[in-house]
Amino acid sequence: MGIRTVKQYKESLRDNRKVYISGERVDDITAHPVLGLTVDTIGASYELAAEGDQKTRDLLIAKHPETGEPINRFFVTPQSAEDLHNRTRAIHTLMRQTGGLPFGKDIGTDCLNAAMAVAQQMGNAQYEKNARNFLEHLRKNDLHTCGAITCVKGDRSKEPAKQKHPDYYLRVVDKNDDGIVVNGAKIHITSAPATNEIIVVPTRQMRENEAEYAVSFAIPANTEGITFICRNGRGPWSDREFHPERPVRELTEAMIVFDNVFVPWDRVFMCGEWQYSMQLAYTFATFHRFTAISYKVPSVEIMAGCAVAMAKYNGLMKAGHIREKLADIAAYVETLRALADAAASNPVMYGDIAVPNPLIANMAKLHFADKYHDFIKLIQDISGGILATTPDKRDWNNPEIHDYLEYYLGGAAEYSTMERLQMIHETMRHVASHESAFHEVTTVHAEGSMAAQKMMILNEAPMEKYEKRAKIAAGIIPIGTPVD
Repeated sequence: MGIRTVKQYKESLRDNRKVYISGERVDDITAHPVLGLTVDTIGASYELAAEGDQKTRDLLIAKHPETGEPINRFFVTPQSAEDLHNRTRAIHTLMRQTGGLPFGKDIGTDCLNAAMAVAQQMGNAQYEKNARNFLEHLRKNDLHTCGAITCVKGDRSKEPAKQKHPDYYLRVVDKNDDGIVVNGAKIHITSAPATNEIIVVPTRQMRENEAEYAVSFAIPANTEGITFICRNGRGPWSDREFHPERPVRELTEAMIVFDNVFVPWDRVFMCGEWQYSMQLAYTFATFHRFTAISYKVPSVEIMAGCAVAMAKYNGLMKAGHIREKLADIAAYVETLRALADAAASNPVMYGDIAVPNPLIANMAKLHFADKYHDFIKLIQDISGGILATTPDKRDWNNPEIHDYLEYYLGGAAEYSTMERLQMIHETMRHVASHESAFHEVTTVHAEGSMAAQKMMILNEAPMEKYEKRAKIAAGIIPIGTPVD
């Protein structure tokens, strides 16, 4: 099949999967007012790959490395810096052309790339074969994937084996000649209800007495025993909003419950190798933080643009304190862009797989998470309190009060009141809404906490080299002592 159409993707979701949202089971997620937005957002990536202009299709579609047949770009296992840069370019293009974040294949392949790399490291030819065969399955059928990483965890102070309930971390409860059976739940899983395949990796280091928790596999979304419990979200545009003439692009998340789910052996990438559980979690995190910094660049570009536009519409573009804030905004965006480029340009090779530079990828993720709230504060400060108090589109359309709004809510003379209100509402969506509050939390916690990034930075940074250089400077060890 190679490259699917939107119609084919949507039809694949009508497979009796078990999905709940707001307490109700959803028979057809493609028709649901909230989950349908997730489907349409992911579907937009299928549309661009199948029907976009030639330049876009050349970026989103690659040649199969052996057969030369067309496959989705995300199913190219990165083997060079150029492959990683192309992955970033694909994410940028999808976001800029769809107006949203079509997480359709990137997170799942972050998991699969990590599973293949770690299978090589542990020298397990069967796991590597399973992962590569599964990749061919994805390539052939152009499937949407999601990554299931974070377990529900229960009491965070306790290890998996010491929890009140043993299934707070997903685990293997049975094995036979045909496969394994797993129980547990994964949470915060983006685009999960609209996926075709779920790819599971461990969430942390497991100990010897926790081998049953060291498990990684892939499983179809409609497998018996799998239930999706979804976060509710916004629906289509309302008549209260000044909004662009394009569809809403929005994803939802789900908790995935695995209730005695059977997984065939040929879909298993790890089972009991607790010594490699951290390596798999670590490698996934590096790939996924690279995905995160790739999608964040176009997102914060738009937010920075809102700050620039609001400064102009408010007539304050020449004010010194406003220009200083805009400089800080630009520094935040361009530092993130530079770090994302550097992570791709300096990969670490795990066998034949190019892994984004772990140190730089974690520095970039920490940069955008740690400084995101300050970034938002600057945009709020530049834009003014009208972000929180602006009238809505229904007021504008009411002839009894329209002229008051037209007259009193204008800004700088060269811009219309309508333009200013449109930009106020766009900015409000990013920094002063239910949606923006959601993104403030996910920016901190998605792709791992800031503490996790600092741990990986400390692990990857050449601390001994720093110390040796200081000792040379202090005369403790001789000049010329090898440092690298």
